[in-house]
Amino acid sequence: MTGIDGSDVRLEPESGVVIDEPSEDAIFEAMGDRDSRDNTFLTIEPTASGQEWYATISAVDAGGVEIELRDAKTREHKLYVSNNCSRIATDVTIWIAGRPAFAQRHAHRLESG
Repeated sequence: MTGIDGSDVRLEPESGVVIDEPSEDAIFEAMGDRDSRDNTFLTIEPTASGQEWYATISAVDAGGVEIELRDAKTREHKLYVSNNCSRIATDVTIWIAGRPAFAQRHAHRLESG
């Protein structure tokens, strides 16, 4: 599967099974693998130094899923709860693709043709 941005992005659930360069489908599947005891959250973050963002997806006690998106460089922070795993995977993928480093790499690839 093609990674979100073709760069060093890692998805790591609480269970510790790492997925490098996860696609939207891989994020969706990882959310389905969560359970209420030993695998309640997953984190997506860059492995390259100098990139200060992350996304976490966590089970909440009242049901549903809490999503936290944080980028220290752009001072962006979003926190919300949803039950729609498909929408969450899409939203997280779009948010990651909007990180400035991704946008620059993507524009360069388009220009290089």
